[in-house]
Amino acid sequence: MRRTWLPLVAVLTIGAAIPAYAAPQSAPVGPAEAVLALPDQSPEGAPDALAGVLDPLLDDPSLGGSVGAIVLDVATGAVIYQREAAMPRSLASNQKVFTSLAILDALGPEGRIETTVAWDSPTSTLTLVGAGDPTLASVSASGSSLADLADQVAGQVTGEVSLRYDTSLFDGPALAPGWAPDYPALGIAAPVSPLVVDRSRIGGDEARQPDPARAAADAFASLLADRGVTVGDIAEGASTGQVIATTTSEPLATMVETMLTESDNDMSEILGHLAGAEQSGVGSFDSGAAATLATLQSLGIPSSGSEFVDGSGLSYEDVASPLTLASAVSLTSGAAAPAWTWPVVLGLPVAGLTGTLADRFVDPDTRPAAGFVRAKTGTLIGVSTLAGTVVDADGRLLAFAFMSDATTDVDSSRAALDRAAAALAACGCRG
Repeated sequence: MRRTWLPLVAVLTIGAAIPAYAAPQSAPVGPAEAVLALPDQSPEGAPDALAGVLDPLLDDPSLGGSVGAIVLDVATGAVIYQREAAMPRSLASNQKVFTSLAILDALGPEGRIETTVAWDSPTSTLTLVGAGDPTLASVSASGSSLADLADQVAGQVTGEVSLRYDTSLFDGPALAPGWAPDYPALGIAAPVSPLVVDRSRIGGDEARQPDPARAAADAFASLLADRGVTVGDIAEGASTGQVIATTTSEPLATMVETMLTESDNDMSEILGHLAGAEQSGVGSFDSGAAATLATLQSLGIPSSGSEFVDGSGLSYEDVASPLTLASAVSLTSGAAAPAWTWPVVLGLPVAGLTGTLADRFVDPDTRPAAGFVRAKTGTLIGVSTLAGTVVDADGRLLAFAFMSDATTDVDSSRAALDRAAAALAACGCRG
């Protein structure tokens, strides 16, 4: 077994802030056609009153005139505002909301990932087996580490050995459709592999390893050498022999919260592949996308017209409607939320305080909403999205999704969506 379940003892916060990423230089023009039927609006939602507040804000020129939006009352499910809400648009990093649901559905918040080392005595071969742990560290840590594996191996193996590394859990291309080949060098995302160490960083820089699995194997060989185990040849290959060392990650809940708060592209891609592997046996962009869509459908989230090609939202080909996105947020925030979905709500950045919203909601017109809005951000060139929850002036918990795919300026479009979310917080629009 490459993965196992262990009791959840504590949920910790891990990982450093991930810098804003670049994006391809062109975006699709305009939204797709509407494919979903919206539920009836509730008269008690006073949609006209809320429209009077939001429409002028979403007409901001920086949003380019192509905006989809929806606001739901979480307690009742009523649509209290909508604007082209059934039209699929590029998600950018809000794709990570769906990826979170997929991996939590597959393994649960208490699930942990085991990375192992096998030993084949007749051939003096060690095999480091990749199990899809995006948090594997080189040094001893609170979770999984290569150093712990090396300590265990050194207590059982002596002399010179060959080292293999097994990446068979994942298959297919390492870069998704729509990704530029220079993403690893630019520090946007590493090639996706089930075996990575130290988040695929090169020497502490933001640039990613071009071959994360080989880099992990090299690091492991160095750690073994420090402990008196000499490594000869190193090559990729299937695991043989018996497992003699195991290191276990922190809970998936921790990973999901970190992935959402910091918008970690590498973590989301590995977890998306891992969800696909749980469903089909092998992780890939295709199996991850299939697992994600299957999870949304099993939860009853309206998903017609949704198309996914990666787990992070780096590709413009990841599309879903505001209705789909807000419905997912609403489901995880309400009283009827499945018990295993709780890390999604806790992982949403808090306006003005955490993650990708730490430096937003700081202007005079949005500062009053700091601490009250929890939302996932998403940015590509030409695309700006914001989806999350807020409690309005009437005390209602609202779920919202604002999506623009024709933005003219990154900072201005973000500020425009922040103003719309802040207006929700201030609005007493029950009617």
